[in-house]
Amino acid sequence: MGIDYVDFLRDLAIDLLALYIFAFLIFYRRYGDRDMTITLALLNLFLFTIVITMTMTEFTLAAGFALFALLSIISLRSVSISKIDVGYLLGAITLGLVNGISIADYLLLFLCNVVIIGGAWLLDAKWLMKRTMEAEVTLDGITSADLKDRAKLVERVQAQHGLPVLYLGIERFNAKKGSARLTARFRLD
Repeated sequence: MGIDYVDFLRDLAIDLLALYIFAFLIFYRRYGDRDMTITLALLNLFLFTIVITMTMTEFTLAAGFALFALLSIISLRSVSISKIDVGYLLGAITLGLVNGISIADYLLLFLCNVVIIGGAWLLDAKWLMKRTMEAEVTLDGITSADLKDRAKLVERVQAQHGLPVLYLGIERFNAKKGSARLTARFRLD
């Protein structure tokens, strides 16, 4: 089976454009969550590489079952792991899969590795996206009317923490106590 590198590059360009629109223009601009944006992008690149390898080479059913078995034994529920760590973990699994299935075409193998490693390097670069931090915030002396004025809530949280607020979500409101529990995402850089 011959590999059509023009198709590979065309598919990669289409995927990267779709990824840019989905993860950066939509998700990152809306939520400001750098970690999740990187995770979305890395997951996309890693899955693209797996799928393109499966479709352009003779990927056997046995290799597919081995991948499924490998992914099913990984349990992250009991371990505290960041979104970035999950992205890199998936990248390591993808590298192992792509490099372990004996792709006879070394140029395709090289290109797949460049997509995975280059994607991780580029997407986790500090100059690409600003660092953020998410925190639970409790505000006292809040009324239901205060919750409707987002600008004042953001201003109050920024004054309390001294950091620019990118996103503010209301988690709980206790009218009797006059307190609200919020989730805030702050810009660190």
